[in-house]
Amino acid sequence: MHRPLPRRSFCALGLAAFASIASASSANYPSRPITLVVPYPAGGNGDNIARVFAKKLSDLWNTPVVVDNKPGASGTIGAGQVHRAAPDGYTLLLTVTTQLTSRVPGVKPSYNATEDFVPLVGLTVAPLAFVVPARLNVKNMKELEALARQRPLSYGSYGTSTSTHIVQHLLLSQIKAVNTVHVPYKGESPMVVDMLGGQIDMGLVGIGQAREMEKSGRMRTLAVLGTQRSEFLPDVPTLTELGYKQMDWAYGTALYGSSRLPVEVQAKLREAGKTIMADPDTQAQYRNQSNQPWVNARIDELSRRLVVDTNNWNKVLADVGALE
Repeated sequence: MHRPLPRRSFCALGLAAFASIASASSANYPSRPITLVVPYPAGGNGDNIARVFAKKLSDLWNTPVVVDNKPGASGTIGAGQVHRAAPDGYTLLLTVTTQLTSRVPGVKPSYNATEDFVPLVGLTVAPLAFVVPARLNVKNMKELEALARQRPLSYGSYGTSTSTHIVQHLLLSQIKAVNTVHVPYKGESPMVVDMLGGQIDMGLVGIGQAREMEKSGRMRTLAVLGTQRSEFLPDVPTLTELGYKQMDWAYGTALYGSSRLPVEVQAKLREAGKTIMADPDTQAQYRNQSNQPWVNARIDELSRRLVVDTNNWNKVLADVGALE
């Protein structure tokens, strides 16, 4: 007489079947198009970085790789989409570390940066540039300080309580500006349009944007963030060397995936990333964008930066308090 299998046996069989399917799926990866979610608008520096990598990965694997721009809510919309997606390697996040680790007052993300994401490939590392439009007729930080004590000034950011908001708030408080107005944007491109159009007086932009605007005579770069001068703007001082505090923010762009990604998929993506970033043409394209290639970025270094940036961010927010 045939006896039915115990419930435990069915559970074990189900888990074994699932593991077998997952293993087969990982072995065949990639077998369909991959989406790179970018939490910034099209046309900005983050988008440009993503499109170079997407094209290289598509060519390497002969698989379509699509860039999906999902700006808004200080980058948490795009990161949240990747967090909710199936952890199969077909929906990945390409972003700046500080965006992923930021804790924005009033916005409760659906994820924990250090627990729910793993770094896969380091792409570029670069400071942001502090710029003013030429119409402001300010040549250096001393002249900006003098102007800020005479009349109200407005500044743009990539969103309320993003790093670009926090940094400028800290900077303007140090120069004792009499009155400032913060104008949040969804990214660099719309902010630059308004700056050139006379709606705002200053902002933080990518080095490439700063160089192009400087060449055209429409903007002037007063300083850069970080502890070292940019190789692309060697004559521009850092805010740190000028004596301003808490201006040593580093902006590293990397590819991230769900921490639940199968190890085989993680390994394939990291190997592909290593090949792409070692390619002289990839490096040349990034340098043409004024982005320094993050060649040979170690995974442990990227993971450490996630933790360090999270701690630094929380400390700054505690010092500054809620911003509007």
